[in-house]
Amino acid sequence: MTGLLAGVRRGLRRDTRFRVDVDRHFDLEATAFLHGMKVWQVESRLLRRRRQTALSAYVFFGAGWVLFFYWLFEIAITPWTTWSIAPVLEFAPFCLFLFLTAFQSGLQNYQLRTRRLATAWEYLTTSERFWPS
Repeated sequence: MTGLLAGVRRGLRRDTRFRVDVDRHFDLEATAFLHGMKVWQVESRLLRRRRQTALSAYVFFGAGWVLFFYWLFEIAITPWTTWSIAPVLEFAPFCLFLFLTAFQSGLQNYQLRTRRLATAWEYLTTSERFWPS
């Protein structure tokens, strides 16, 4: 009884997760039912999110390359002394962050495109179109 009382005090919380089948394919009917929507509404949101992830993947990928080339330029023109090279080396994690964020967006786009949960390895080794669309 105390578990029920604690649940009532906290308030009802909706389950906002996306439902998947045993074979990791999206279960659009169950997701639509849990969210009080129609299946076509869930599909339109998936399509909108797919466009967003494709755009963000390309933006982050492009920004990562721009930052990487700027980083290479800074390495080329910075004299190799102890105090002047430290800021150049501290700049490298930002390039890595942008590339990893682009990869994450690309993976999400791949999952939305194939309508199933995929691992990063499955995304890297796919024979389908790799680039987000």
